[in-house]
Amino acid sequence: MRAGSGRRTALTLLLLAAMTLPFFYRLGAWPLFDPDEGRNAEVAREMAASGQWAVPRFDGQPYLDKPVLLFWAVAAVFRLRGVGEASARLPSALAAVATTALTLASARLLLGPAQGLLAASIVATSPLVLAFARLVIFDMLLTALVTAALYCLLRARLGGAPARWLPAAGAAMGLATLTKGPVGIAVPLLVWLAGRGALPRPARRARAVDVAVGGLVAAAVVAPWLACVLRSEPGFLRYALVDETWLRLTSSARFHRGGPAYYYLETLAWALGPWLVMLLAGAPGLVRRWRAGGADAPAIAFAARGTAAVVVFFTLAASKRPYYLLPIVMLLGILGTAAIAGEAARAAAALRAFARWMVVAGVAGVVAARHGFHIRGGEFFVVTPAVVTAAGAFLVTWGVVTAVAGRTPRAAIVCCALFGPVLGLVLLRPLAAYAEARSPRALAARIGPAADVVCFEAFRPGLPFYLGRPLLLLSDTGRELTSNYVVAQHRRLVGRGTLVPSSALAAVLARQPRPWVLTTPWELRRLERLAGLRVAPLYADRRSVLVCLGDCAEPADGQPVGVGG
Repeated sequence: MRAGSGRRTALTLLLLAAMTLPFFYRLGAWPLFDPDEGRNAEVAREMAASGQWAVPRFDGQPYLDKPVLLFWAVAAVFRLRGVGEASARLPSALAAVATTALTLASARLLLGPAQGLLAASIVATSPLVLAFARLVIFDMLLTALVTAALYCLLRARLGGAPARWLPAAGAAMGLATLTKGPVGIAVPLLVWLAGRGALPRPARRARAVDVAVGGLVAAAVVAPWLACVLRSEPGFLRYALVDETWLRLTSSARFHRGGPAYYYLETLAWALGPWLVMLLAGAPGLVRRWRAGGADAPAIAFAARGTAAVVVFFTLAASKRPYYLLPIVMLLGILGTAAIAGEAARAAAALRAFARWMVVAGVAGVVAARHGFHIRGGEFFVVTPAVVTAAGAFLVTWGVVTAVAGRTPRAAIVCCALFGPVLGLVLLRPLAAYAEARSPRALAARIGPAADVVCFEAFRPGLPFYLGRPLLLLSDTGRELTSNYVVAQHRRLVGRGTLVPSSALAAVLARQPRPWVLTTPWELRRLERLAGLRVAPLYADRRSVLVCLGDCAEPADGQPVGVGG
């Protein structure tokens, strides 16, 4: 028995490694996207370079729009393996691995040992996770910690040891709060309060003291950092609770992140990829077993109630983003597993029908690309003929293979699991041009590492990362730093360090030799009027114009700091 158990464990670990490999493959192939990736990586770079770990700083200014845990993680990786795109993204990839492993453990707890790998496969190969596991943003780390908190709460109820697991849940929620604020506590508690009534009664009820200890542990995780920040930024607590949390929930005017009431239904339509087809095919069986009180009814009810609670919560919130649903991927994986296990043949048949439609869509895409189909407006410039051709060819190939080979449930599951990772691999090169257009890496290479550069009413958040130093910003609002905290504290921060008013332009241009100036296409004429010169741009893209207002040395073409990995 022990040898057999060891082989099963080894096989599970091997399959888990295979599922999570796409999180790491060519992690540094694309440059960092602006604004989020570039800004977050630069905050961590400044933290690692300065050794000041308490108050995160971006371009020399306090950056307190989000708490500190992700910055600590990225800065630690920079210290260990150097500054680069892959290093910056590594904590998110590791958090995706942790989320996958915790989903496996949670599904085994709720559905039985045989179902864990399928739930983990759904999570690891869903487009939502694959996309955000490879980005320097807070939400993948938040998802891992929320999933850890839910796993601990499940163990406390179903495992009969609340005195051990409730403090662990508190620690996870405390760390989640250090990642993205109060939502780190709100989301797991919302899921738990909505779904715990569906679970079997605990063998040993949690005592009030166990719950209190869990709360104290969460507070003990957050309080030391909060105390350090408040010593130097006394207005932070009000900003965090009112501006960053309450206003984000109640008003879309400030953050410009609103959306329709069906926003998250649209998100769910693509977040799981073809797994959604199999889940919907098995949904009638889920309802029947839920009503009949089958063996998996508690798991189905817990996951469904928790999912519904979070979707409704974020639907009612004013600010909306697709990655807000990441913390419930474990619940979606459990629902998908229960649906497929209960209606395996039906789910496989639905996937084959879906695959045939994908063949039609793929052929249409290839034909359109051959006729020069290209959407040019806004961010849709990513839809180039090369991208459409690659995606269309993949859909045709995947659709044919799935329609022919996916006749058994196991084969259908394999085809479903391959969809997201292989599509990402196919699009990695065609989307490289889009990634470059969203990044200041090419601009940094044009500037070179030694040039004196100032930014006039313009800023590329990733530019300090690639140049390896903060830049002087001339701005009357500070909005160019994409930091709501800097905007809220602008009167106090302006004139301090790297942030100066636009009226200082004349003094800045009096430097010898004159600095290069980064501005925007729509501010270029104003810059010329203030400087009294006509200039020819040295570099221009959709967001930036680099000019020289005097006898500047030519930009160097050397490699910028931070490329590679």
